[in-house]
Amino acid sequence: MKIKIITTLAFLTICMIIFSCAELKLYGTNKEHSGVYELAKVDSIRNYLFNASGSVVKDTIIIKYDFNNDDCWNMLDQQSNEYISNVVNGMNLYIAAYQNAHPKSSVYQFREKGKNFNKLKLRNKNIIIDNGFLRKNIFNTLATCGTSLKLYPDGHYQFIYSDSHFTALQPVKK
Repeated sequence: MKIKIITTLAFLTICMIIFSCAELKLYGTNKEHSGVYELAKVDSIRNYLFNASGSVVKDTIIIKYDFNNDDCWNMLDQQSNEYISNVVNGMNLYIAAYQNAHPKSSVYQFREKGKNFNKLKLRNKNIIIDNGFLRKNIFNTLATCGTSLKLYPDGHYQFIYSDSHFTALQPVKK
């Protein structure tokens, strides 16, 4: 009887370890998705971005969108305010460097309305709070660590789900 209890507890412990270490995938089976939007939809996205940001929308659009109640990067909330500030500043410098290197691209950071975000998202003043348009019309698939979108002038797009490091800004691998 003792051996059966010990075996059962060992099995349950191993299962808990495996499941707790598994990557949470809210995006289904594909981490990326590509397609083409009608030009009317592209125009509505461009108009929304112009109104939300107050800046000219360039040819290629890249958006990083973070969802409310996501726990990605929550472990950094335990760090000092200086550390959080350095990480936020580093990300904003990374985006600025990308924009300087790609002058025909507009890069945006958006987040869903709500207050359940980590310090990195709440303290970054460059993140625009979506009024619901993007969430309803574009980013309607939840993904842990947010989703990025590359949108080209002809309507072609690419979603990158669970994009914790904003890989949409990284060079395309050949």
